[in-house]
Amino acid sequence: MRFFPSDYDDDDFDESFDGFQGDVDALASDFESKKREQFSARELIELFRYYTNPSGKGNPFQLDHYAKSVIELGIQTFPYIPVFTLHMVEWLMHENKYKKAHKYIDQALSYNPMDPSLVLMRGVLHGHEGARKLAFDFVNQALEMAGEDEALYEDFLDMVLHFEQYDLAEPISKKALEYDAEIIPVLEKYINRTEEDHIIRMLIPAVEAQIDKDPYMSEAWYLLGLAYHGLDDFEEAIKAFDYAVTINDNFADAWIGLVESRYENENYETVVRDYEDLMKKFPQKSLEAIDGLYAWSLHEVGLSSKSREVYKSILKRFPQDAECWYSLGLTYHHEEQYQVALPYLEKAYQLDPSESDYGIVLASAYFGTSQTEKWKRLYEDLSESFPFEPELWLDWGVALHESGESGEALDVTETGLENNPQSIQLLYRLAALFYLTGNKDMGLMVLEKALEFDPSEYMGMFTFAPELKNSVKILTLIGKFTQGN
Repeated sequence: MRFFPSDYDDDDFDESFDGFQGDVDALASDFESKKREQFSARELIELFRYYTNPSGKGNPFQLDHYAKSVIELGIQTFPYIPVFTLHMVEWLMHENKYKKAHKYIDQALSYNPMDPSLVLMRGVLHGHEGARKLAFDFVNQALEMAGEDEALYEDFLDMVLHFEQYDLAEPISKKALEYDAEIIPVLEKYINRTEEDHIIRMLIPAVEAQIDKDPYMSEAWYLLGLAYHGLDDFEEAIKAFDYAVTINDNFADAWIGLVESRYENENYETVVRDYEDLMKKFPQKSLEAIDGLYAWSLHEVGLSSKSREVYKSILKRFPQDAECWYSLGLTYHHEEQYQVALPYLEKAYQLDPSESDYGIVLASAYFGTSQTEKWKRLYEDLSESFPFEPELWLDWGVALHESGESGEALDVTETGLENNPQSIQLLYRLAALFYLTGNKDMGLMVLEKALEFDPSEYMGMFTFAPELKNSVKILTLIGKFTQGN
């Protein structure tokens, strides 16, 4: 449960604010023991907040019972204060008791027929019921009743987003902007909170409406950048962040967003340039979020020695940063300096064994240093922890095949494919291993199936076993699926 901003509106509570002295534990004790029959409106709101934010105060079911009892008492004692009804409707929506919720709104409207928050809540309720036209009708009605109260529009936007009625945000945002309401902080809260693409897409028009109204609002461009970054549309994110920093060159968060998007877009040279320029503009501490991106970008542009210096400086400040240990080790691993890479990769895996890449690359480094018992044991462990990671089975198969254990590699690859039936790379690998282990007909049969699924991935088979390029049968079969492409 949450509190609407109107929970602490002086106009709603009037003199009832004076009844609360601040000792909420004593207040709860009075309520639970029924020592008092009357509580002020402010006391009831404080009790509701207390019971809905338990922080280990007791049995959750009992706390829920008390919270609901508080709201029921609030409605009975102060039927003219809408916030109690709003919380009750919120509760009933959570229980899918829509008809009962409508009755509470009807009752509250009989006391406050012109209260826009109750009308808006009716729209939210219809939205939860799936009645989209009614939902928009009541939202529009509430907007007509709201007048010129910009704070109320901000509350309305917060309210519909909290109740996950994202498509209702656009008309509220447009109306809010007519009265110069600040919608960007509200939208930012929900864009940052979600990882669902469809939600972000529904909120982008509201951000764009703010930009249309004020093209020079850097915060709005920044939020648009965050939204596109969340959608992995890094080109659009770069454009938006670039506008933000063009408008406000000292907007550190927007610069960081720009660097992050350029990094994800693999613009490593630009990341290096931007970071080094920002070092002249902002304190080191404000750039900590992108230190690692700078370090890896240095490695990508061929400045691995400098990259390692940066990683080591980061680790002096953050010795428990598993990703930093891993990335430092990976810079050596890429250069086949496996022995040098090992301590860094081992430290990363020790700090965070739940990250599959850390273990997979560590096993590969053990293989590179001919520590057979270690890589075999680690691959076994990883196969139990991460059976749905195709890369694990692919790497394990390589290690076994190159160790002369192609039969075991075939078994491992089959197991990996059972766990990851959609992995086209494992299917091509299986075809190669069948062919290499003497079962050429089966190899060609599996290869044909892989080509039917995706003929563009066959080169991975030759990377694994270059000698297969000498097979006329394999090349002929591939040609049937790739000619003209």
